[in-house]
Amino acid sequence: MLLAGAAVGGGLVLAGDDPDRPDGDDVLASAPTCASIPEDAVLSALPGATPETEGHGPLAGGESSTCVWTSLAPDGEGRGSLRVDLSARFTDASAEPVVTGERAAVLARDAAVPVRGEQVDLAGGTEAGVWRGRLPGTAELAFQRDNMLVRVSYVGEADGEPVSFGRARDTVVDFAARLEETL
Repeated sequence: MLLAGAAVGGGLVLAGDDPDRPDGDDVLASAPTCASIPEDAVLSALPGATPETEGHGPLAGGESSTCVWTSLAPDGEGRGSLRVDLSARFTDASAEPVVTGERAAVLARDAAVPVRGEQVDLAGGTEAGVWRGRLPGTAELAFQRDNMLVRVSYVGEADGEPVSFGRARDTVVDFAARLEETL
């Protein structure tokens, strides 16, 4: 048993699986927490929302926070879920050439937004990609600021039916614009 523990520990050290650390040029040294997301923005997107999940921890090349709210409002008043992923990407000085945290966030955003995604400008001028989710009533959005990638997913229901993509899209874009102002 002791030998197995030493082998696992030694393997982790040799593999370099320590969490990545921010570089002096990275604007964010950690991912914002769920507490940084304005409650009024959440309630505007999802009336009656209550927090369901909150997570914060290491990410390959950075650190992330995941925040989920749900609303089980009476039928006809809107039900749904809102998920926000905030990930700070750190500079990879071991890469050749060096990949800055900001560049890593741009690459992550580009990878997240599908070809069918629509480009929109948020209120603060940040460009975001928004697209139809896999499930009816779902819209997803991603934007990058400095060395942070922000992903938002919204799914809504009204009168027992999924909301239209147009409504879901407007909700996720409005929420992201309010979130952008506070980050």
